[in-house]
Amino acid sequence: MSARRFSLFRVRAPKSADQTVDRTVRLLSWFNFFGDFRMYGPIMVIYFAQVTGSYAAAASLLAVKMLASAAFEVPTGVLSDRLGRRGTMIAGAVVMVAAHLGYAGAPGYGLLLAAVVLEGLATSLWSGNNESLLYDTLLEAGREDEFPRHSGRVNSMFQIALALAAPIGGVVAGVWSLRVVVVLSVVPQVLCVLVALRVREPRVHGPNESKVLAHLGSALRGIRRSPVLRRMTLVSALRYSGESAAQLSPVFVAGLWPLWALGLWRTFGHGMSFVGFRVSGWVIGRVGATRTLLFGELFDNVANFVALVVPTVFSPVLLGSPAYGMSTVAQQTLLQREFTDRERATMGSLASLLGSVLYGLVALGAGLVADRWGIVAALLAIQAVVLVALPLAWWVHAHASSLPRASRRRA
Repeated sequence: MSARRFSLFRVRAPKSADQTVDRTVRLLSWFNFFGDFRMYGPIMVIYFAQVTGSYAAAASLLAVKMLASAAFEVPTGVLSDRLGRRGTMIAGAVVMVAAHLGYAGAPGYGLLLAAVVLEGLATSLWSGNNESLLYDTLLEAGREDEFPRHSGRVNSMFQIALALAAPIGGVVAGVWSLRVVVVLSVVPQVLCVLVALRVREPRVHGPNESKVLAHLGSALRGIRRSPVLRRMTLVSALRYSGESAAQLSPVFVAGLWPLWALGLWRTFGHGMSFVGFRVSGWVIGRVGATRTLLFGELFDNVANFVALVVPTVFSPVLLGSPAYGMSTVAQQTLLQREFTDRERATMGSLASLLGSVLYGLVALGAGLVADRWGIVAALLAIQAVVLVALPLAWWVHAHASSLPRASRRRA
């Protein structure tokens, strides 16, 4: 009998379990805040170019980081399911510190290359694992229905960190240097390690397959057999591929706003995402995860289309909306409900891997379109790819309630 099926018969968790949930949510919130408090974020390419002496070399480092993250996705997901959430989270934090030390001390391309590979590894260790840690902790306490509220709270800390770190980094770079900004960014990553050490391992895992390949095969079969999970995995990948627009959007905005205002635009966007994440639990609790995802995606697509087709000074504002945060939490809620307990992180990593592949293809295609037809055409092309997620989300909305969850069919 699986851990999921056994959980259907458990009684209300004791008060200590509720305290564990509150503690874990606080720790994950601070972990996310420190993890994304990277003052070098807006100037990373400039710093890489300064160290290597080439913008082409700087761009290649960003590409390697994305490829490394994609390459490590599935192995680290299997590691999380087999060895535990807490250990995987700590390992990712330690590796991320090593990556930032490499950035801070790099004399040239070689050490930067090693550092971006380490960051890709750290990112993949957290991908799938940290959401699974939150869901498993809630599941153990009998409070898994609260996942949207707590996930929104936890993930909103990414946005507030980005909004605060960017202007601080700009001031530090202006007063001292780019390298000082990178050196100071090591400190929040060390704090991530200290926070991760205080996290408690949830105890809801079912028995794993004895071999890694058997475990991976079981996760793939679980996705293939669940109609909802198949479609939600595609929705997740398509939405992630749409984030490639973030690389090109500043070019569009720069044609409408002065250059000095781009930082304000970024801060506004992160602020809107923060609001969306914070209210997502309230919204999902009233209209449901599938409706929140469907209408959030519909709103974003319409707003982006209007902003691009009829460009005005107000268009950059339309590109940032709270719907992104709400849709993201709704997506994660639907995925976590369908993932099996013993393969939760592996299934999440498979979805992330597909998203990374689509991201790379869409980014490359959009770059070619931009070179030939301009930035607006490129952003519209990305939007067209994301639109494919709408009918998939509609199918889930129309059919999910009548289908059994994959995890409950597992023996």
